[in-house]
Amino acid sequence: MSWMLCWMWGTKAEALGYENMLQCVRSMVVFLSRKTQAFLLVAVFFASGVFVVHAQAAKDPFVSELWYLNAIHNPTETSSGKESIVAVLDAGFDMTHEDLADQYWVNAGEIANDHKDNDHNGYEDDARGWDFIDNDSNPSPDISDPRADDTIVSHGTLLSGIIAAQANNGKGIVGIASQTKIMPLRILDSKGKGTTAQVRDAITYAVKNGADVINLSLISTKPDDSLQQVIGWAADQGVVIVAAVGNSNLDLDRDPTFPACFDTRIGKNSVIGVAALDKNGKKAAFSNSGSNCVDISAPGVNIFGAVFHDDTNFLYSTSYGSPFEGTSIAAPMVSAAAARLRSVFPLLTPSQIRLSLMLSADPISGVTPEERRALGAGSLNIERALQTAAVFAGSVSGGTTHNVNQHPSGSLIVAQGKGTEPIVKRVNGNGKELASFFAYDKKFRGGVRVAAGDVNGDGTEEIITAAGAGGGPQVRVFDLAGKPMTQFFAFNVSDRYGIFVSAGDVNRDGIDEILVTQDQGGNGQVRIFTMRGEMIGSFYPFGRTELPVFVTVGNFDDDADAEIASSLGGSDKKHRIKIFDANGRYVRDFAALTFLKTGLRVSTVRLRDQKQDQLLVSADSGSAPWVAIFDALGNLKTSSPVLPQNFLGGIQAVAGDVNANGVIEVYTAPVLNGGPQVRAFDDSFKVVGGFFAYDKMGRSGLSLATWNP
Repeated sequence: MSWMLCWMWGTKAEALGYENMLQCVRSMVVFLSRKTQAFLLVAVFFASGVFVVHAQAAKDPFVSELWYLNAIHNPTETSSGKESIVAVLDAGFDMTHEDLADQYWVNAGEIANDHKDNDHNGYEDDARGWDFIDNDSNPSPDISDPRADDTIVSHGTLLSGIIAAQANNGKGIVGIASQTKIMPLRILDSKGKGTTAQVRDAITYAVKNGADVINLSLISTKPDDSLQQVIGWAADQGVVIVAAVGNSNLDLDRDPTFPACFDTRIGKNSVIGVAALDKNGKKAAFSNSGSNCVDISAPGVNIFGAVFHDDTNFLYSTSYGSPFEGTSIAAPMVSAAAARLRSVFPLLTPSQIRLSLMLSADPISGVTPEERRALGAGSLNIERALQTAAVFAGSVSGGTTHNVNQHPSGSLIVAQGKGTEPIVKRVNGNGKELASFFAYDKKFRGGVRVAAGDVNGDGTEEIITAAGAGGGPQVRVFDLAGKPMTQFFAFNVSDRYGIFVSAGDVNRDGIDEILVTQDQGGNGQVRIFTMRGEMIGSFYPFGRTELPVFVTVGNFDDDADAEIASSLGGSDKKHRIKIFDANGRYVRDFAALTFLKTGLRVSTVRLRDQKQDQLLVSADSGSAPWVAIFDALGNLKTSSPVLPQNFLGGIQAVAGDVNANGVIEVYTAPVLNGGPQVRAFDDSFKVVGGFFAYDKMGRSGLSLATWNP
């Protein structure tokens, strides 16, 4: 048994282009005998600032030090999938490190050290990356400079180990994506200095040489237009860009850092910005944050990892060290997750990978809504990200199989409100269950809102779901059997107001679009999306308001174009129904059911022998349960209460020929505090049927949807 005693101390390293990272002299490491290939596991114990080290044999001996693997739910890798490449742009790399030597990318088109540019890419002998500081093919750091910062010297090696340290080799640690190859690109010197021109050149090199992911654990407080353009170009080429957000505890919405905040200038989300969390899953004290720049968060404190080593230099005589901290360390965890997704699902776009990571993130608990929003979608969860990515990988290409002979399934979509399991059912007009599925995690109790529409152009409707208040703004699309097809965030990932969804062919392309609005507390905006989450339009029908907004699509006049009708719910007292064209331009408005005490909900109905759609208007919660049909000029066709008038939980009403008998039925259900009873009426509000969609003792209310092409 051998042992050693070492005093550890910490100091902040201030370096241009790098986060402020807690530096620590390497905490007891693996001593590797070059001759015998024997090794010693170092177990570390802390007492009054002193580390006592004992040695014992083990396999991948330091895995137990990697607490973050459990925090990010990192599943064991399998051998399936293509080999992904992560380009790490940093301050240098230990090219002979025992856990990384075999993990670096090899340029198959180049012959090492023959002084030729064999693959004609403009870089001679770049067999294993490039040094953009010294302009040569050796991306190792320069430790001969007496001003070198040993933390910065090790930084690239540390990040590479987090991503791809070799697994099951009996040495050191294991990477999150150990089947990934690291493309080592040195763009900062050993003092942490570099230029944006060098970063641009390295990004261009990475893209042209096959990188799947680019990790940028570096920041600048000043934007660079040329770098912004290169990053936008790289994302357009299908490369996932991940960037740390910095370590100065800044509000990035006020004081942006780059490249993480380039999205605000590019106008679309091209960079996955990463903030750091502590071991309790809260924002690390040093981490910058901000809803405009942070997409997701990951562990960034007390990190043990691989460091640069040199047997001839005592300062670098060890191969592993701890503790390190910084958003620069959180970023490669997300890069590794992106690499795993790209490996298993190689056809995913950068946007789909970003959404898979964000949609699957664990929510940050015990913080205010503002603090949660500033940390992006939440904490990285790789296991669930792989499941979410599978949905994107199996989704149908929108519009390619459009069938002009559209046929509805003859069914209602129903879901329960707050306090219940998120089970969505498809039933026929008599309440017989045709399919059921969980729209969200089984533990979610915020309620589910539903819509139906042919959003992929195959001639049959899809089921669209949205989460109620307390849930994130996740829109999910399922086929009629409940198989997930795609999903996206309709608003800021941290919003918890709840959202409403509807569907209709807004742009006359034969495919329904998805319209999304926010519940109480939102901003009053209507957003229009394709099934894949591409926002193609938006407007504010009532200006900026925190009241819930409801919309429906129909052809309410004599032309062939669709219109969008909208209403305000909640405490609205004006009772206006406003109609807009497909571009959000005002057409007309009228008052409806003005005797009600609260606002209105609106949907579309096509009556018998009518060429134009009509408006089905119902009372929102807080008013007596009235439902009415108006034409687009505001003329009342018919109206009636559909429940006892002392019921104030609000009514949702939808209409369609669900029974396929050539007759339109109006289906109603309570929104809040009512039983799960669906009632069916004819177009004069005469009762023609009804059923309980769930346990009749429930009092959570329902959401309804049906499709009428």
